[in-house]
Amino acid sequence: MRAMRPLKNLLLVPALIGCALSAFAGSYVPKDNEIQFRILQTTKDKALREVSSTPFTRHEYSLLKSIDLDAARPSHEYFGIGVSMTDASCWLLSQMDIEARHKVLKEAFSSRGMNISMIRLNCGSSDYATELYNYNDHEGDVEMKKFSVARDEAYMIPIIKRVHSYRSDLFTYAAVWSVPGWMKDSGAMCGGSLLDKYLPSFAAYWTAYLKAYKERGIRIDAVSVQNEPGTDQRGGCPATLVSAKQEIELAGKLMPTAFKDAGLDTEIWLYDWDYEGRDRVNQMLADPDVKRNAAAVAWHPYAGKPEMMREVLKQNPGTKMHLTERGPNLALKDIQTPKWWSEVIFGALNNGCSSFTSWNLLLDEDGQPNTGRFPCGGLMSIDTETGKVSKSTQCAVFYHFSPYVKRGAQIMAIEQPDDALTAITFKNPDGQFVIVVAAGENPKVRQRFQVKFKNQYLAVCLPLNSWSLTTVIIDKQ
Repeated sequence: MRAMRPLKNLLLVPALIGCALSAFAGSYVPKDNEIQFRILQTTKDKALREVSSTPFTRHEYSLLKSIDLDAARPSHEYFGIGVSMTDASCWLLSQMDIEARHKVLKEAFSSRGMNISMIRLNCGSSDYATELYNYNDHEGDVEMKKFSVARDEAYMIPIIKRVHSYRSDLFTYAAVWSVPGWMKDSGAMCGGSLLDKYLPSFAAYWTAYLKAYKERGIRIDAVSVQNEPGTDQRGGCPATLVSAKQEIELAGKLMPTAFKDAGLDTEIWLYDWDYEGRDRVNQMLADPDVKRNAAAVAWHPYAGKPEMMREVLKQNPGTKMHLTERGPNLALKDIQTPKWWSEVIFGALNNGCSSFTSWNLLLDEDGQPNTGRFPCGGLMSIDTETGKVSKSTQCAVFYHFSPYVKRGAQIMAIEQPDDALTAITFKNPDGQFVIVVAAGENPKVRQRFQVKFKNQYLAVCLPLNSWSLTTVIIDKQ
């Protein structure tokens, strides 16, 4: 990895994806006896702001597609949005001065920023790390007597503890990309399959990690058994093939027993891979021990469609699910518009996931540090020449719902208003509704939709010739 100068005096560049909310001078203010609402909007030319609107009326706009809150029913509970605090992100943050680091973390985790309430950690190195590493390279140490997280004490643990200082409700979970190579048929961290004889050692490895972090003041609330267990990434980065049979043994028996014996109440999440693997998930949940001990299923959206998760819910009603990894890709910058991101994020949440976690919080402009082969970018990125921090288009979507939707809100089942629009609706515990609608660019037609609430209608107009994100917040009446 190339040398990098100290990242000091960084400027957080909001561009048009900032969180600052400005009020439109002509915004309509509902009267006391009217439905109380406000509308927020971001376009390619204007940052998040409050926009004007006409009031609710009892007259339906017959040509407009509706988001019908009167017909909406609760689907499942919302938990939050998250981001991955990889070794790479923690190292970059550790290079900043205190003020610059505070700006980034406050923007990510405070309620006045993106309001991120979950973090995902890597147990040993992922592909986004300054080097390949694990916590026990002593071959044959099956009881993990020489296990050590001393390496993480240099910057990873201090940064994670700093993140925890920004919010008391932070949910922390972890995944492993590769156990030590001696537990695998390849003998290496990059690629290879977990050997059956080391299944108990795999559970012991996880237990030692959880205990070590707990001793250092970091509670880890959940772990997924293995990140992307169906691929070894052709040996291109840390990865481990773990079969469904092995994962059943680990999640159903070995890990819960080891955790209980160690006095740990950490949740165990299954799978942690693509939508296409719903048959494997159903196979694992058919095992009674897994059904009893697995708290949730973790998903990635790289292959398949989000509707595939419904096949799991059909066979296993009430299963909790989380989307645990999807961040910017430097090779897809022109494609990953806010509308594109809305389809990915809302697709996961509308089809059963309670949360959505981005990938690396912070990388440099070239997607570094990176020991692997994928061209990922950060949720935020640092320009190592200018020292500026910029935000990805994924941030724009987070700003439009995360600060307004509370943990425990209901994600409501709604019909999408139009093929050209992507929408999601939440109902907060206090009865407030939050609706977010994303639109792509359309230079010929000014798109509109209406919200139906208590048999009244609100027409919402979208800008011409621009992508847009629009949030409608309707207070409890």
